[in-house]
Amino acid sequence: MKGVIEEFLEKVGITNKITYDPGTDRPYLHPGRKANVMLKGKVVGYLGEVHPRVCNNYEIGEKTYIGVIDMPAIMDLVNYTRRYEGIPKFPAVTRDISMMIPKDVMVGSIEEVIAKRGGGHLESFSLFDIYEGSQIKEGFKSVAYTLTFRGKEKTLEEADITKPMDKICAALEELGAELRK
Repeated sequence: MKGVIEEFLEKVGITNKITYDPGTDRPYLHPGRKANVMLKGKVVGYLGEVHPRVCNNYEIGEKTYIGVIDMPAIMDLVNYTRRYEGIPKFPAVTRDISMMIPKDVMVGSIEEVIAKRGGGHLESFSLFDIYEGSQIKEGFKSVAYTLTFRGKEKTLEEADITKPMDKICAALEELGAELRK
């Protein structure tokens, strides 16, 4: 649901950093699986998993997720101006990073570290796995991302990617992450 909301906001031209505040007080959403959507420190929506009791009450047989965007709240930030970017001249290089991290560390904190420490060649990153189960150490969750690097002036070499990856890994370890090799 987070990705759907982020894609929608991107499509309407909102380039501001989106953050999430887990402190929402919506009782019909599952505790620990809900958050307010924040732009410039202002609540512009919310998302989360519908509480199991609500699902049972309405005879919904499976997990259900919702996302709500307050359209009047975002209208001042909408920008329909599009800028063309040519096809990249140089190939992208991808790296996967997988870690076990304490359950109380929010994915937004991980993404902030990746964005800050990724350097100028970091083109994008995406979450592709979150797992909590019996194979994971108590109090932890497994999280994995794909990071994409691309040079604008040249084809990147291993050294161009190793330095930002080392910075990202060091910062993630400060958050309590145990990197998986």
